[in-house]
Amino acid sequence: MDTLNQYAKEHDVPILQEAGFEFVLKTIKEEGCQSFLELGTAIAKTSIAVTQIHPDMKVVTIERDQTMIEQAKKNISKAGVGNQITLIEADALEAEVEGVFDCIFIDAAKAQYRRFFEKYCPHLSANGIIISDNMNFHGLVAHPERTNNRNTRQLVRKLKQYGDYLSQLDEFQTTFYDIGDGIAVTRRKV
Repeated sequence: MDTLNQYAKEHDVPILQEAGFEFVLKTIKEEGCQSFLELGTAIAKTSIAVTQIHPDMKVVTIERDQTMIEQAKKNISKAGVGNQITLIEADALEAEVEGVFDCIFIDAAKAQYRRFFEKYCPHLSANGIIISDNMNFHGLVAHPERTNNRNTRQLVRKLKQYGDYLSQLDEFQTTFYDIGDGIAVTRRKV
């Protein structure tokens, strides 16, 4: 993982903050997940780490950026986990995915989180979890006045709306964690 962290740093690849990364892996392990759908592969650091949680873990990951796809393929091959990971080269809003997953991880285009949730929640197993990263977005969700960038303000507003949306869902309950860049864990109500 150190090599992947170094690559991400040198090439400005957005990856999970270390505390968030450890929390996500711990949560997946504690929940007994054996299938994982990731929206936003980047360099495949999370997908590769998830394969180590359980020997039968099956991972499907979706990425649209061609540069990231090529690097992810190299990293998956180098890690020797190609038999556990299926990389779909597409926009997550357009990709066709079959089956159900114990964990769905949303870490792609931040402004599309609600659309991702709505598209993929039917693929969640009965006791599965949906994990959303970047819920705090560098502290700007709570303090949007800290940026003067119009695009960033719009993005932050959409993330705030997504958090509100998760809080108000009838059939799901969400717990928000102030870990890493802010993480939401959503599950069906019992």
